[in-house]
Amino acid sequence: MITGFDDAGKSVVVDDGLSASTVTIDQIKFARTGIWQLDEPPTDTSAGSEPSGGSIPMTPAAGGMTFMIVELAPDASISRELDMAALGQEMTSKVPGMMQALDPSKGVGMHKTETIDFITVVSGEVFLKLDGGEEVHLKAGDLVVQRGTWHAWRNRSSEPCILSAVMVSAEKPEQA
Repeated sequence: MITGFDDAGKSVVVDDGLSASTVTIDQIKFARTGIWQLDEPPTDTSAGSEPSGGSIPMTPAAGGMTFMIVELAPDASISRELDMAALGQEMTSKVPGMMQALDPSKGVGMHKTETIDFITVVSGEVFLKLDGGEEVHLKAGDLVVQRGTWHAWRNRSSEPCILSAVMVSAEKPEQA
């Protein structure tokens, strides 16, 4: 639900429907739904908009933020025989910037963005894998502040995992 103001300045519900901006990447059973985005720091509470359908960029605009829901299918439900060329094209068209964020040499799904991400596990469970070798088992209610580090998500359960995430653009520190 999104709130706002009517012409008289009274609080009203502006939108209470399903988001029109869900993208799915069928081969890896991945879904990403944009809820709200800002392309620059807000100057007042009317700033931002619901993303338009078709594609949801991997990261927000410089100085902006994106609020989204991510659905991660169980790893076991994803085919081991992926059409990598088609997958790359689908990722590029539906989540611009995703291919640039990935580094296959670090492991499957390992990626990094110039953002600070505030993540809540809404339902299910997932492992957060870091390039230093650590893996953390996360369950519903767990919170993560992801600070621009290399990471991958692994759903080793039999149920989908739903994440709520706010990505805020940030500059890369010198040592990263």
